[in-house]
Amino acid sequence: MNKLGLVVTCLILCLSCSLNTTSFAASGVTSQNPGAAASWQPTKTIALLTGVLTWQDTSLATYTAENRYDQQFYNILRQRGVPKDNIVFLKDKKATLAAINKSLQQLLARSNADSTFLFYYTGHGDNSEDGSETYFLNYDCDTQNFDATSLKLSTLAETIKQGFKGKRAILTADCCYSGNLNRVAEILGKAGIETIVLSSSTAANESTGEWTFTRSLNEILTGTPLMQCDELELTAASAADYIAYNMACAEMQLANYRLTPGFPAKFVLTKLGASIGKNKPHLGKYMIYREDGVDYKVRIVDQKDKKCRIHFPELEDEPDIWCDYSKLKNIAWKTWNVGSKIKVKWEKKWYPAQVLKREGFFHYIRYDDHEDVWNEWVAFDRIKDISDPQAED
Repeated sequence: MNKLGLVVTCLILCLSCSLNTTSFAASGVTSQNPGAAASWQPTKTIALLTGVLTWQDTSLATYTAENRYDQQFYNILRQRGVPKDNIVFLKDKKATLAAINKSLQQLLARSNADSTFLFYYTGHGDNSEDGSETYFLNYDCDTQNFDATSLKLSTLAETIKQGFKGKRAILTADCCYSGNLNRVAEILGKAGIETIVLSSSTAANESTGEWTFTRSLNEILTGTPLMQCDELELTAASAADYIAYNMACAEMQLANYRLTPGFPAKFVLTKLGASIGKNKPHLGKYMIYREDGVDYKVRIVDQKDKKCRIHFPELEDEPDIWCDYSKLKNIAWKTWNVGSKIKVKWEKKWYPAQVLKREGFFHYIRYDDHEDVWNEWVAFDRIKDISDPQAED
């Protein structure tokens, strides 16, 4: 196993769409000023985006460059009005540690009291052996010495703290252990920089190699999320809700959400011209579709009366189809009580473990005979009862 990170506090979030989603959690801490009115100002934003899908060190797994949602994220920011000179997007070979540090310092030097700083990273994330440091892996990192050759989140925090002249930061990441951006937020918050973190995983968990997080973020910023929303504003809280639901259902993964004191949960990211999903209460819902005795996870992407158009997220080449809503069934989420002795699957092997706490449908577990640094959040797809004969080592 890779060493897992530190525990973060979990917050149950209620999605603003009309789904039964109160059991889907995103890790995080609520703002101390949830009612303050504020809106994102793209023209006053400086942004550093880093997307690494291939590495100089060939021992690191690569990702496909097809349908790069990080490139789409960059395009959306430009379309929303972030000035060209205020945004740097470093991709693959250009995303060296030196280039990241230089770009960060140059961008921060352009900031003023009205600036918002936006940070985004996608690629590989890893932790130190003791879990005290997290690394976002730049193109030229050395797997034998991450501490000296990779982007350390502690360094990222201090660089922003020292160089940023504004009062608000937005930190996002789509990678393993990305929830450790909460540590960066804590440092910035204490320095008077109101900060939000949206990331694909908790500080204790790996992340999938899919684009679900970034795609969800893009949909929020373009005002095209698959959700029913009666409000004409998509806020920080609704973005966190939307990402949490998608990550839970599509990836069986607990997303991360953090607001430092002063950053309003009602911070407006996107203003809509019309409400989303009117008369479509099931829009965006993940369900199970059975055909020829096989169950498929599907997502409702359109709805008309009792008919739904469903997408097969695990079968991207499969065309969307229309079916009667009655042919769909809910995902059979299962939970275990705190203290339960279970077995947890990790890399095709089952390990005895115990449930330490539960938030909604996610369980924070400790592996027997392993140190706490291995603890993580898991859903039912990786859990078996201790007596289940199918959960053999």
